[in-house]
Amino acid sequence: MQFIESSIVGLRSAVITLTCRTSPLRFMLFPMVHVGEPSFYAEVTARVRKCAIIVAEGPPAGTVPLQERMSRLRLDHLVDQNNALDLGSLGIPVFWEAVPPPARTPAERVRHTAEDAFGAVALRLLGRYGDPLKLPSRDQAESYDERWVEGRAARWFRDRVVDRRDDALNRRLSALYQEHRERPITVAVVYGAGHMPAVVEHLRAEFDYSVKEAEWLMVAAAPS
Repeated sequence: MQFIESSIVGLRSAVITLTCRTSPLRFMLFPMVHVGEPSFYAEVTARVRKCAIIVAEGPPAGTVPLQERMSRLRLDHLVDQNNALDLGSLGIPVFWEAVPPPARTPAERVRHTAEDAFGAVALRLLGRYGDPLKLPSRDQAESYDERWVEGRAARWFRDRVVDRRDDALNRRLSALYQEHRERPITVAVVYGAGHMPAVVEHLRAEFDYSVKEAEWLMVAAAPS
């Protein structure tokens, strides 16, 4: 199964709808590329708006201001997901991956600012704000986030940045299934494309979900 396609026309992401025979609950997967054209995020927003629940990667808008400021430092026509996709404004319940606790004391505020600054620098070094057209096509056997690491760091990186987060995401989806399996609603899963293989495998193995349909969205067109 392919989630991201890179070709001579540019980079595309496949919005995938999963259904099962024993429940009217649907899951709609949005494999995200974190930098793209504004139209990509507008298309994602239009589709997510029709869903009843959102499960989203990262923290809510406004909780990591330095990272958001860093993501705006671009010299091209592309935009960062942090600035182009405001899921919190849609009026739909959002289950965020990470919600920083409020900083009540000066020491907590200093620590939160330091963590935010470290995250901004680390993401820049890891290529988080880079050119999406450099991403290769990825299928179910691969994770595009793995381009960031090589050698001895790969196992540590994958465990903390991919596998643990995959497990937490799948636990959330299982809980939503158990709570809403009798409802004919759609749950939007808005996560990095590298996490989608684990989601598809989990929903297939645990609840017998399969792909009903897929739709390609253009992330970024190749230069003409």
